[in-house]
Amino acid sequence: MMTDEMSQSAEGTEGAEEPPLPVEEDGTSTENPDDKKVNESKPSNIAVLSGEMEILVDKRIPHLDRGPSLAYATRASGQSHEGCFALVCENHLVPRSADAGKFSGIMSSGLINLVASGVVYWPPAQEERYVFVYESVSAKPIMKNIEEGGLGWKQDAVMNSIVVPMINVLMDLRDVDMVHGAINPMNIFGAGSKDGVDRVMLGECLSTPTSYLQPAMFEPIERAMVDPIAKGPGTSEDDIYAFGVTLVMILRSKDPLAGMSDEDVIRQKIELGSYVSLTGKDRFTGSILELLRGLLYDDRVQRWTLDEVESWLDGQRLSPKQSAKKQKASRPIHFNGERYFRSVLLAMDLEADQSEAMQMIDDGTLEQWISRSLEDNLAGGRLEKALEEAREDGRGPGYWDRLLPRVSVALDVDAPIRFKGMRINPEGFAGALAETYMLKKDLMPFVDIINQQLIMFWLGVQQEGRFDVGNLTSRFDSCRAFLRQNTMGYGVERCLYFLNPECRCISEKLEGYYVRNPEDIMYAFEDIAEKPNRPDLFIDRHIAAFLSVKDRRMIDPFFVELGAEEYHRKILGNIKTLATIQKRSRMEMFPGIAGWIVDILEPVYEHYHDRELQVSIRKKIEKMKEEGDLVKMITLLDKNDIKQRDFLNFRKAMEEYRALGEENLELRKKMENPEIFGKETGQEIAAIVSGVLAGIIILSFAFMHFTEAAIF
Repeated sequence: MMTDEMSQSAEGTEGAEEPPLPVEEDGTSTENPDDKKVNESKPSNIAVLSGEMEILVDKRIPHLDRGPSLAYATRASGQSHEGCFALVCENHLVPRSADAGKFSGIMSSGLINLVASGVVYWPPAQEERYVFVYESVSAKPIMKNIEEGGLGWKQDAVMNSIVVPMINVLMDLRDVDMVHGAINPMNIFGAGSKDGVDRVMLGECLSTPTSYLQPAMFEPIERAMVDPIAKGPGTSEDDIYAFGVTLVMILRSKDPLAGMSDEDVIRQKIELGSYVSLTGKDRFTGSILELLRGLLYDDRVQRWTLDEVESWLDGQRLSPKQSAKKQKASRPIHFNGERYFRSVLLAMDLEADQSEAMQMIDDGTLEQWISRSLEDNLAGGRLEKALEEAREDGRGPGYWDRLLPRVSVALDVDAPIRFKGMRINPEGFAGALAETYMLKKDLMPFVDIINQQLIMFWLGVQQEGRFDVGNLTSRFDSCRAFLRQNTMGYGVERCLYFLNPECRCISEKLEGYYVRNPEDIMYAFEDIAEKPNRPDLFIDRHIAAFLSVKDRRMIDPFFVELGAEEYHRKILGNIKTLATIQKRSRMEMFPGIAGWIVDILEPVYEHYHDRELQVSIRKKIEKMKEEGDLVKMITLLDKNDIKQRDFLNFRKAMEEYRALGEENLELRKKMENPEIFGKETGQEIAAIVSGVLAGIIILSFAFMHFTEAAIF
C-alpha cells in the first residue's frame, strides 16, 4: 500500500520548502532534463554538453586519445573558436566521475585543466556517453610510445624540467586524496630535448578506471600481475613508483627490457629487483641515484613517501636503499618442466598444468619444499589453512577450483587472486564485474569467487596496513548475502551496484541511456514513452537493484508487489516506485510516463468488481494523464477506502446471489412434483389467510368490548 506521506502529496505541495537540487560528487547539478533527451533533434556532427559546450564529432584529435576514449575538438556553443578537447568514454568502462571534482579543484600549471564533464548524446553511437572536457594541449607527449625505451636526457635538465614540477603535482594530488594512476612519459606533455623542456604537464586520468591504461612496466610488481580492469583504485605509493619508472625512461639511453612481454618484465623485476631491471647498464650517480632507488623500492613499506622526497628536494641526504628481492629457496621444485626457486614465480604458473599441480599438492611435495628448501614457516601455515578451508566442502566437484587459488595466495600474499584465467585484486573486483556485465560475458566466475570466499581467504593473510581489511570484509560479506536471495533487488545485480557506486544502470530497458541516479531513470523513461517499441513494465532486476542501492526508501517498500505473481500488483508496484522518485526528488511532471501508465492499466481496472467504479476511475485517470502527476494517479488507484468499499459491496452481492441461488434451487426441487407443490402452496396460503382473518375478528370483538365498557 502507498504510504500516507505519498497520499497527502496528491492534494498539493504548496508552501513546501524546495530542497536543493541533487548534486553529483563531481559538483555538477543533475537537474537538466534537456541533457537526458536522447532523441532530441540535434546536428549529427555536434554533441552538446549542458547546453554550453559543443563537441565536434567530425574533428578528431588522435594524439590526445586515451586508449578507447577518443579525443574530439570542442567549442563554446555558438562560437567558432576551438579552445578545448573532449574525451568520449566507452560505455563498457566505468569512468572516474566521482574524482572529477577533486581533479578540477587542483590549481596547478603542471596538471591538465578539467573544464567540464557530464553526459551527452553521442550521434555516432546513437546513445549517451560520459565525456570529460579539458583545456587544449599544444605540446606533444615527451615520449611517443613505450618502444622508444629511453631518451637519454641529462640529469640536470631532468631535475629542473621534470622532477620539481612533477613532485609538486604529486603533492597536489595527495592533498586532495586522489591517485592519478596514469603517470608515464606518454602522458606527460612538453616540448624540448635532452637539454630539458620549458614546461611539462601531466595528462588526464579520469576517462578510464584507475591504471587501466598504465603499462605493466610502470606498476609495482604485485599490481602489474593484475588484469588491467581489476587493479582497483591504488594508492599514492603506486604513483610514486610510476614516477620513478618515468624518470628512469627519461634518463636512460637504452632499454634493457626491450622486446619482453609484460609477464617477462614482471619475472625480471622479481629476480633482479625493479631498479636493476629498469636501469640495466646505465649508471647514475649523485643525488639522482638516491632518488631513483627510493622511488623504485619494491617493498611498498620501504618505498619513499612524498614527505621523504620533499626532504630530499630540500637537501637532506637519505641513505640509499637496496632493492629487496623475493625469498629464494636453497633447492628448486620441479613443475611443468621448469625449476622454481621462488614461490612467487611458482604461484604465477600454478594454473599452467592443473593436474601436475594437484599431484604436487596431494603427495606433499609442495609442503615439503616450503618447509625444507624455502624455510618459510608463514607460507607453510598459509598452505595448511588453504587445504583446510578447501576441504570443508569435501573433495567433490569444485574442490580444485577452491584449492588452487588459495594455494597461489599462500605462495605469494602480495599477488592477486588467480581464478579461472582471471587475475583480480579484491579492490578491483567491482570494475571487473562491471566490465563483464556490460560486455555480456560469463558472470559465474565472479559468483564463485564470492560464494567460495576466496576474497576472505586472501584478506585473511594480508599484512596490516596494506588494505582496509575490515571494510572489504564487510562489503563482500554483504555480497554473499545478496547472492543468497534471488528476489527482485538482490542477486548479482545488487552486488554490481553495491560495489560500483559510479556504475551506470545497465538495464536493457535503459539501453542507449547513461543513467547515474534515480532522476536520470525518470528522464529516460519519459523519452522512451514516445517510442513504439517501449517495454510493458518499467522496473526489472537491474533497475530494482540500482534504485535500492541509491536510495532504499524509493523502492524497497514495493519489492513484494514488484515480485508478485498477480500482474495487476506488479503494475501498481511499478507506478508506486516511479511516483516515489517523482515525489522525493521534487521533480517536474511526466506526461509521457503517465500516458504509458494509462496504456498498461487494464489489468488494474479489471481487478475492481464494480463496473461503474471501473468506468469512473478510468475517466479520472484519463484526465490526469496530461498533468503527468504520478503521485495523484497512484493515490487514486491505490485508495484504501475505495478498495474496501468495492470489496464489501462485492461480498454483499455475493451473499445475495448465494441466497437467491439457494431459493432458486429449493423452488426447482418443489417444481419437480407439481401436484404436491400446488397442495402445499395452497395449504400455506390458506393458513396465512385464516390467520389474518382470525386476527381481524379477534381485534374487532376486543374493540367492541372495550367501547361498550367505556359507555356504561
